[in-house]
Amino acid sequence: MGKRIGRWLLWLAGGAWLAYMLWNLIFSDHGYLVYQHEAEQVHQMETELSALKAKREHLAQEVLRLRDDPAALEELIHKELGYVHPDEFMVIMPVSKGKAYHGAK
Repeated sequence: MGKRIGRWLLWLAGGAWLAYMLWNLIFSDHGYLVYQHEAEQVHQMETELSALKAKREHLAQEVLRLRDDPAALEELIHKELGYVHPDEFMVIMPVSKGKAYHGAK
C-alpha cells in the first residue's frame, strides 16, 4: 500500500512539474507568446526599414538630380518659392470659401 501511494505521489509531482514547465514555456517573460509578439515587431520594423531605405534612395537621387541639372533646380525654385522670371507674369486667383482651385484638369 505504501508503494502505491509513493508511486502516485511521484506521478503527481512529475505532472505538477510538467504543468509548471509548460506554463513557463508559454506564458513567462521569455515564453512563446512574448516570442511571437517580438517576432511581429521585428517584421514591422523590417518593413518600415525597407520603406525608409527606399525613401532615402529616392531623396539621394533627387539631390543628385538637383545638383547636376540646372533645369530641375530652376523648376524646384519656381514650384516651391514662387520665383518668376522678369519676362513672366503671375496670375493670382482668389480662392472661394467653398472650393479650393487645384489647377486645370
